[in-house]
Amino acid sequence: MKFKERVKHIWETYFTTASRVLLILFILAGMLHILVSLNAAVAERITVTLGNFMRQFMSLLTGFLPFSLGEILIILSPVAIGLIIFFGIKAFKNKVKLIRYTITVISVISLFYTLYVPTLGVGYKRPTVGARLDFPTVEVNSETLTNTYITLKEECEKRLHKIEFTESGASVSGKSVAELSEAICRGYEALNEEYPELNLGSFSSRGKPVLASRVMTALRITGVYTYFTGEANVNVHFPDYSTPFTTAHELAHQRGYSRENEANFIAFMVCIRSGDPYVEYSGYISMLEYISSALNKTDKDAYKSLYSTLDSRIKGEFKAYSEFYYANENVLLGNLSNFINDKYLKSQGTEGIVSYGLVVKLCVAYYNGEVGQ
Repeated sequence: MKFKERVKHIWETYFTTASRVLLILFILAGMLHILVSLNAAVAERITVTLGNFMRQFMSLLTGFLPFSLGEILIILSPVAIGLIIFFGIKAFKNKVKLIRYTITVISVISLFYTLYVPTLGVGYKRPTVGARLDFPTVEVNSETLTNTYITLKEECEKRLHKIEFTESGASVSGKSVAELSEAICRGYEALNEEYPELNLGSFSSRGKPVLASRVMTALRITGVYTYFTGEANVNVHFPDYSTPFTTAHELAHQRGYSRENEANFIAFMVCIRSGDPYVEYSGYISMLEYISSALNKTDKDAYKSLYSTLDSRIKGEFKAYSEFYYANENVLLGNLSNFINDKYLKSQGTEGIVSYGLVVKLCVAYYNGEVGQ
């Protein structure tokens, strides 16, 4: 049998119509991934066209559900694996059926990559937030960190009279994730109007509270964007003040910002423009945490001096968070989760899990480069 005829025979015998289509889409996605890796302008174009359409479409399909479809699919994945093995064993006696079944399973699994490239993968290759907003180059040092710390501290304190606190010192939101999402979407509309170059798009969506939030806490995960369902999933077991910021962060992924530091900065910018005192507070205090950590590493004396001037309610918030964290810490699972996430992020060309903290550079440039004045 000639080579061409043999290939045709294999194609017609072992590949179903569905597997052929999925295989072709997989190859096209791979080619697209290579293309956007070589050209940031192309990555931007794909992100705001095809990627934006797919993210919004999936968000629309799953948005009406009161639960996270992505979470349910992950929970049921062991069942799916079991069924794959079961039917694989049934097809084992017939060579043709076994090969066709195996190819079909592989082609279905490849769909996750095919969806990943235009919805999330291209976002790592687009121009940076700093470049598109033309941020000035500002050195991150004790002086600029101190200036930023003071600004964030003052903004937090302005809102404290509107915030309720428990006896433990933790603040209370008093709102559901859906209600907080409404305010966050208003923040996105305001940010998109102020900075159209961010290409955030204009659509409403919401965060999804995760049923297995306690498991996420053990894994040190506050939220996750399931690109294959278009959902922004939020850990509601964490202290209330983290929920708005986390929701805005995951919604930033939904709007095409894949890099973690940029999703953090977008979340901050959105929260402080939301018009909701608690969401604004969440944005300012979450960023204050990042700046505090950076200042403590850069200038311990300056950090201690500034910390001593904090309002007792903010200190109580931080103390309550620390108590929560250590009470729910699972070192083994947490380290495993960090390791996997670090490897994934590095595979996308970022600095790894430290990239979350790189939001400090953007915030310092925003407040010390006369951008946010």
